Formats: sequence, C-alpha cells, structure tokens
Amino acid sequence: MTVPFSEFRRARAVIFDFDGVIADTEWLHSDTFRKVLEEEGIRITPEDHDRRFLGINDRAGFALAFEDAGRALESGEVVRLVERKSVYYGARIEEIRPFPGAAELVRALAARGPLAIASGGRRHEIEAILIANGLRRDFRAILSADDVARSKPDPEGMLLAFEALRAEESGRWSDLEPAECLVIEDSLPGIDAAHAAGMRCVAVAHTYPRERLGGADRVVERIADLRAEEVIERKR
Repeated sequence: MTVPFSEFRRARAVIFDFDGVIADTEWLHSDTFRKVLEEEGIRITPEDHDRRFLGINDRAGFALAFEDAGRALESGEVVRLVERKSVYYGARIEEIRPFPGAAELVRALAARGPLAIASGGRRHEIEAILIANGLRRDFRAILSADDVARSKPDPEGMLLAFEALRAEESGRWSDLEPAECLVIEDSLPGIDAAHAAGMRCVAVAHTYPRERLGGADRVVERIADLRAEEVIERKR
C-alpha cells in the first residue's frame, strides 16, 4: 500500500532509473528493438514490447524474444543484436527529450544529496542524453547494462549504484545503508529490483498506468509531481 508523502520517510540518497523516468526514451527503445527483431524474422507489436520486454535490458530482451519464438540464440549473436539496436538508437538520439520537470528535480536533489543512475540502458546512450541536457555532473555514479551480468528485476544494478555512492571520494556517504536510498522507477521489474536491494521505491506513471504500480511505496503521475524537499532529508 502506498503512503502519502506527509508520512513518507525521506532518504539520504536517490537512485534513478533513466529510460522512462528522466528521459522519454521508451518509445525509441521499442521502435529499435522491434526493428532488429523484424530483421531477424520475429515480429512483435508495441503492445507485446510493453507487456513482455519493458524494464529489462537488451541482452535479456533479445534472449527472451528468441526463446518465445522457439529459436536458439548464442551469446555472440546477442552481442551482435544489441550492437545493431544501439546503432539504430544512436542515429535518432537527438529526438530524445527529458520529461517535463525531470531536469529541475535532478538539479534540486543533487543540491541536497548524492544521486546515481541504475539503468538497463547502454552507458554511452545515457551519457549522451545527460550531457546534451546539462545533467551529467549531477550524478556521482552511472550503472548501466554494460556494468551488470543480470537484468532487473535482479537487484545487481541497484546494489552496484549503492556501493558506488558509499565509495564516493569524500567519504561522506560511507555509512549509507540501502534502506536510506530511494529509487525512482517507472517499470515493474525496476520496482522489484529496488525492493530486492532493500530500498524504497517511488514509481512514476510515465510508462504504466498507476494502478499497475501498486507494488511501489509511492506512486506519482509524473516526475514533475515530486519535490526535492519531500525526497531527500537534508542538504549536503
């Protein structure tokens, strides 16, 4: 059951998902993922993508799509498919924009405590969008699909982001605990990953309708509905 922010214990650090939370990218991930599959003779609809593949990284997604189609896929072939999708995605990356209010929230939160990203996206894609929108300096760590062996809902990425914040050079956050981290997510696997890591989770209904996000500790319609003072407890 979600709770109102008046009763929601604030965090010391925030871990963001990226696609579908900060940047409006899920449509482009769907387009390019489905394009690669179609070239391989596997056709899925946008609805199939959102139902079956949203929230998991490309390696896991392609493996699942081939499994659903009853076809074997070697690890080297997965790499080839992921790289092809990345080329298609990169060719259209200038079409990507942050969600309204996302940049303002990131900057306000960064003034109050440490931020990280734990995403199923590729690092160079995330970095390019953050740099283009003047947000890269606000994140102390970025953990991407390139850094993990297991996709969400496994908590590996969340825990690596947490460890990166704890290891921050100043040592200020060396006593940080998972329960003091708040995750901001848009997907069901992401919510499960946050909870598996021992962290609380706010879900934004950018991608799923809010009634499907009841597993989160709090649900908001848009990232613009979040306020920094409601999320992080104290200034640096």
